[in-house]
Amino acid sequence: MMQDLQNTIIKKLISLYSAQTQVRNKKDHFNQSNTLQNVNWTLSLRQLEALSLINTNNQCDITKLSSMLSISKPAVSRLINRLEGNQLITVTSGQDKRQKIVQLTSQGEILAAQHDRLHSEALKGYLDILDSFDNSELLAIEKFIDALNQNLKD
Repeated sequence: MMQDLQNTIIKKLISLYSAQTQVRNKKDHFNQSNTLQNVNWTLSLRQLEALSLINTNNQCDITKLSSMLSISKPAVSRLINRLEGNQLITVTSGQDKRQKIVQLTSQGEILAAQHDRLHSEALKGYLDILDSFDNSELLAIEKFIDALNQNLKD
């Protein structure tokens, strides 16, 4: 019985991962042509995350963004160049000329707000699902997620 349940859970995890991958592939680029008039570009989820972080952290620089996004400074520089090219951010020199300060343009602020709204909606959806479980079930889910995360790190 226990092994059957474990096999069922594994099949459902594989199915969940597959569904997540399909959704991610479809939504990996966020097309804003319907939202902002006369603007047509696509943004990766990482770029949207960066816009949101810049929005919530005034006077953000590349070092800070690198830390918050957990990616290298060269990767942040490439990301910043793309966002600047799309006129979603402005980059200015800090007091130290080597420091680059990143700020959102008005279009960048709109996108950051939309990203934050979508994030809130997703969180609400997760909470709605979790509300259907009692405390002991939630503890089991937490234990499973912790073990899964640890396994992925090893």
